[in-house]
Amino acid sequence: MDEVKESYLFLSDDRIFYTLEGEGEYVGHPSVFMRLSMCNLTCKGFASNDSPHGCDSFISWSIKNKLSFKEIGDLLEQDRYVEHLKAGAIFKITGGEPLIQQKSLLEFIEYFIERFNFTPIIDFETNATILPDSKWIDEYRSTFTTSPKLSNNGDPEEKRFKPVVLRWHVEQGSGFKFVVSKKEDLDEIFERYINNPEIKVPKNRVWLMPCCGSREEHINVAGEVAELCKEHDLHFSPRLQLVIWNKALRV
Repeated sequence: MDEVKESYLFLSDDRIFYTLEGEGEYVGHPSVFMRLSMCNLTCKGFASNDSPHGCDSFISWSIKNKLSFKEIGDLLEQDRYVEHLKAGAIFKITGGEPLIQQKSLLEFIEYFIERFNFTPIIDFETNATILPDSKWIDEYRSTFTTSPKLSNNGDPEEKRFKPVVLRWHVEQGSGFKFVVSKKEDLDEIFERYINNPEIKVPKNRVWLMPCCGSREEHINVAGEVAELCKEHDLHFSPRLQLVIWNKALRV
């Protein structure tokens, strides 16, 4: 098979692994994760004793591993990931922020379909700051699990709050997953996202998730977040990977 121009992606040190989705709408669903490197946000405000870098996947995506499409395809094939995808596992494209490499990702999916002769079920994990190409919806029927960052993430608003991108996700029915550590975070969600006439995120597309970096921290804060969900009729999202595997990587 001929290689296409710019036929590579930068993957994290996690690269590709098979697990259960741990967060958001598809929690518990068998998933093949492809974690890309690089992010356009820091999330330094999420730092804790058990997650000193803020972002719980920083250690992985902060490293660049340049892999050709063929090398990635070989990884998918030799570890039986393709078999899981054919059986209905979600192909979870995550990061960092995967849409930083959107042009190459579109080329890679074309390569994937040509090589393996099927289109996987694609779901993106994105911070909703980069506008997705319409091909993800029109041609590949992809879904998006967005994780917009509140002021508690520590980045300036102009970097993390993009109304045009957020409205696109509302129109596409994307899920909105928010990291919450205190009641004031919920006030911000309602003011800036749910009740904001510029955005209007539907309540039935909102998931609240505890701000934590370990199983112990999850236990300590999950109850309060669950009570907020009950009070305001919102979905609760655990961080299942922490509950099951604690701080282990590639899970």
